[in-house]
Amino acid sequence: MLYGALNDLHLYRGMMRGLDVLIDWLDGNDPAALDCGSHEIMGSKVFANVMEPTTRPLEGAHYETHRRYHDVQIDVRGREAFMVALGETTPVEPFNEADDFELVDAAAGIEGDLADGKFALFIAGEPHMPTLQYGDDGAQSIKKICFKILADEFWDE
Repeated sequence: MLYGALNDLHLYRGMMRGLDVLIDWLDGNDPAALDCGSHEIMGSKVFANVMEPTTRPLEGAHYETHRRYHDVQIDVRGREAFMVALGETTPVEPFNEADDFELVDAAAGIEGDLADGKFALFIAGEPHMPTLQYGDDGAQSIKKICFKILADEFWDE
C-alpha cells in the first residue's frame, strides 16, 4: 500500500505504467467533478469508478483482493476509514475471475482514512477493506473514486 497526500502522487511516477497515466490525467482534470459511474481514462487499462456509498461498521466486513487491478482510492466528499490486512488470510468467497474480486478475512490489519486530500494505492493481491465508518462518526454518505489501474504484467494482453 502507498498512502499519502494526493498532491504527492507524482512522486511515484515510474513505478507502474498505469499509475503514470493516472498522474498525467490528474494534472489536467478535477476528479471531484466526475459524476457517479465509470469513466474511461485509458480504456480498460485505467479508469475511474465514482460512487456514493454509505460507510459501514467494521463488524461483519471482509477484506477484498484483486489480481489484475491496483486500486487508487480517494474521497471527494466525507471521510471513510479503511484497513489493510497483515499476515495470512482465509478465503470467505472464491475468487471471481470475471469481476477480479475475492473476499478474505485476516486476524490483523492496519488502518487509515481517506479525506482531506489523501489517497491510498492498494496493490493487486493486497487485501484491503474500504468504506468503513471513521471513528465514532457512524454511517455517513460519502463520494469516493476508485481508480482502477491494470497491473503491468497484464498491460500488453
